[in-house]
Amino acid sequence: MSIADSFFTQLKPPAKRVEDFLNGGVKEVSVESALTAGVVLLDVRTAEEFKLGSIPAAQSRPLFDNLERAEIGTIYKQIGQDAAIDKGVEFFKPRLQQFLASLAELKTRQLVVYCARGGMRSAAVVRLLQGSGFKAVQLRGGYKHYRQYVLQQLENPVPPLIVLHGQTGVGKTLILQKLPDNLDLEGLACHRSSLFGAIHKSPQTQKNFEAHLVQRLSVLPENIPLFVEGESRKVGKVFIPLVLAEAMKSGILVLLSASLETRIRRIVAEYQICDEHSIQQIDSILQTLSVALGKIKVEQMRFWLKQGNIEDIVQLLLVEYYDPRYQHAMSRYDYKLKLSAENLNQAAEELLSFREGLVC
Repeated sequence: MSIADSFFTQLKPPAKRVEDFLNGGVKEVSVESALTAGVVLLDVRTAEEFKLGSIPAAQSRPLFDNLERAEIGTIYKQIGQDAAIDKGVEFFKPRLQQFLASLAELKTRQLVVYCARGGMRSAAVVRLLQGSGFKAVQLRGGYKHYRQYVLQQLENPVPPLIVLHGQTGVGKTLILQKLPDNLDLEGLACHRSSLFGAIHKSPQTQKNFEAHLVQRLSVLPENIPLFVEGESRKVGKVFIPLVLAEAMKSGILVLLSASLETRIRRIVAEYQICDEHSIQQIDSILQTLSVALGKIKVEQMRFWLKQGNIEDIVQLLLVEYYDPRYQHAMSRYDYKLKLSAENLNQAAEELLSFREGLVC
């Protein structure tokens, strides 16, 4: 009898009660153990569940698609557990060998398998993998426990922060990337935190943003100030956790400056508006600015967009839209240091020297 046949013979009632099968020999590990180096995380939830929130670096290996999972859930509620298991077996059995083959290169690695709550899906996969010669364990409590872990970590105090401020296009993110011990919130959110911030990006969900934030904080030092870019409470559609947001407000503030020409050049270079999809995105966003800028200016920018005059669009947006808003907001802050950002490398060096003076 093949491993697959043996697996389904044991799983399918009434040959053996499912609780006995799942509870026999399935080792569980904690979230902290699952996050150690060298471990491979396998997420066996649906692709839709994985997209909404997952553990960073986990591999998506769904047992069912969303419609199959919904049907199994309906059967469980209306008929019972045994009938739901029968349906799950029916869905998965034809692709079991393909599932195992897709994991062949991981046979020597330590695998931690998880589903939504550390239940039937992950336990069944662990038993299957163990029977096929893999080193596999189950994540205790599944993704639900991991999510609770993330929320608990976000309540912890954060290290002191050096917060970089400056007008749009000044180069805050570019400088941040040249600095050690940086916390790049826009990078973690996959969004530039502006009206056009999602162009050429795949923004994170709130759950994934928070998961990546916790992961990043876990590898940063706790005893020296971290560099972070000044943000509002929102980065795109995700919210900065309250503890971090408050730490940014009370952090050491630095104001960066650069000429209008430099800022325009940097924005144009970053956004790379040269394909039809991004042009359509820009056009749609411009049309939302009619109230703020007036229809005449918006139509002028839409005309420039058709002509490929991106520099003119950026200049108008900076002068007429972004700069007045940022100037009003930044005037309320008390800056401990003001730097030119015309030379990015020099600005980064000066910031490191500034931090050294704070630590000494």
